[in-house]
Amino acid sequence: MTFIKNKRLLNYSERLRQLRISAVLLLLLLLIPLSLLFCVSYQQSEKNRLSEYQKEASNLVRIVNRKLFRMTSVSNQIPVDAFNYYRYVHNPVTKQTQKVVSPLAQLDGARNIAGLVGYFQIDHTGRFNSPIWPNEITVDALSDTSNEIRTLEAITRREMAVSVHHIVFQSESLKSMLTSGLDLNRSQFDVNFDLPEYLIFYRVAAVLEQPVLQGYVVKRDPYLHPQVIDILENRRFNLPIAVTLKAVDERVPSAYFIYSPSEGAPTVMQPEELGNKYRQQKLFEAQLHWPYKNYAISVSSEPMPLAEATIFSLIFNGILLIAIVSACYGFYRFSVKQLALSEEKVNFISSVSHELKTPLTSIKMYSEMLKSGMVTSPEHQGEYYDFICDESDRLARLIDNILQLSAFERQQQRVAPDYTPLSVLQNIIHSKVSSLTDKYGFKQVHSMALAEPESVLAFIEPDAFTQVVINITDNAIKFFESANINDPARKKIDFIFQPHPINQNRVQLEIRDYGNGISKEQEDKIFELFYRGSSELTRNTKGTGIGLALVRELVLSQQGEVQVQRRDPGLALLVSFRLKRRDE
Repeated sequence: MTFIKNKRLLNYSERLRQLRISAVLLLLLLLIPLSLLFCVSYQQSEKNRLSEYQKEASNLVRIVNRKLFRMTSVSNQIPVDAFNYYRYVHNPVTKQTQKVVSPLAQLDGARNIAGLVGYFQIDHTGRFNSPIWPNEITVDALSDTSNEIRTLEAITRREMAVSVHHIVFQSESLKSMLTSGLDLNRSQFDVNFDLPEYLIFYRVAAVLEQPVLQGYVVKRDPYLHPQVIDILENRRFNLPIAVTLKAVDERVPSAYFIYSPSEGAPTVMQPEELGNKYRQQKLFEAQLHWPYKNYAISVSSEPMPLAEATIFSLIFNGILLIAIVSACYGFYRFSVKQLALSEEKVNFISSVSHELKTPLTSIKMYSEMLKSGMVTSPEHQGEYYDFICDESDRLARLIDNILQLSAFERQQQRVAPDYTPLSVLQNIIHSKVSSLTDKYGFKQVHSMALAEPESVLAFIEPDAFTQVVINITDNAIKFFESANINDPARKKIDFIFQPHPINQNRVQLEIRDYGNGISKEQEDKIFELFYRGSSELTRNTKGTGIGLALVRELVLSQQGEVQVQRRDPGLALLVSFRLKRRDE
């Protein structure tokens, strides 16, 4: 058994609604994957870019760690005996031992270490000395004003030694180390962070087989900050970044460094506070390595601008989006036109059926009456014959129009125009249109607004020109009659040959009626195929809606132009053709 799916035919509005739904679904099916693909690619691009900056920030922190560690390691190369004011050096040439001043006793020792306050040494009994001062520094000696301290250099040296003594003995952990005993296993320099303004580097060394505490004191900021600035100045970032150096000790304020790229060398500033815009994108954060584990360093930046690849991707996706939307809209508009054309063809079939059925019924009825002999009066028989003849002509014109339009659509219509005198065209108009105008009581008004019209030739094909004029006239008469205009003065049609207002190489024929005319909306559609401007089921005007569409095709096939102009009252169709003068 075969099952047939019962599905009724949809009307125009239902098919249009289905088309809209299909167009929206198609657009969504295209846009959703495209949007997802764009979002994923954009996120991946930004993730890769962020990863690159995070890698650069990680390298920055690694270099800071390495440089600080190397600076501390260099201190391990200081000889143990250099922490006394005098040291003994063996001369291999003289084989004698000489007593010389320690290199750490130089007043310009700060050139070697940034922020240096001074060196110190404390033996296992707690005695303090500094290589900058030859004598032991004790609590009682802090206020010594003996006569031996007279020179400016001596005052400076003693003040430096006293300052180092004062700073070192503020550290509770160092005092505790001295109290509990010094451990010789701590022979590498380490850093003490007890004091918020200073760093104390220290080690335990053996002097005469006894442990001593050796080290030096530096100011925190002058020691650490230049190292970070120097590293930043030798890095290359494409956007401004901020580096924050933060101590575990809350008494120590954080230090901020802002790196700004430029065409030459980058600039590094050190503001007191860090603006919010530099905190928006966190790149990297880590604790520094030994011996600076009391510090953490973080790298952040302002919101990263779009990369060139991302901008190109945005432009490409934007163009693709516009192309997809345009294609979907074009598909929708084309489909709407096809639906409208399909609807118009249905209306055309209805109108053709109406146009054929009515005259055929009348012809059949009149011919049967004549055949049966019901009409005996010669006068009435003549009227019946005239009616049958007129209706046959109308049917012939209708069929010719349909066949000719079909030939144009299949590009099978061949029109061979040639130059024809205007006088011949006037005769064609008068002779071919008279049957229409006389039948309905219309008057033809001919006018020639050209100088020396006998020398002007128009590029036309006579049969095609005849059909153009007949179709325009027939259309004007039909709509005038359907409007029921009761004004005999307006029952006329003007045929005016005149110069083209713009192109001197053309002649223009104006065909004007004095009916009700058309609206602005109808003016843009009047030459469309099957367009009639009213419902096919309720219209009162005869016709199929192909007359003016065929006029346009015929005029174009003769290399002409056709335009419509609204007049008050009525309507004018302006048909222009190429011209040539006899003497050319």
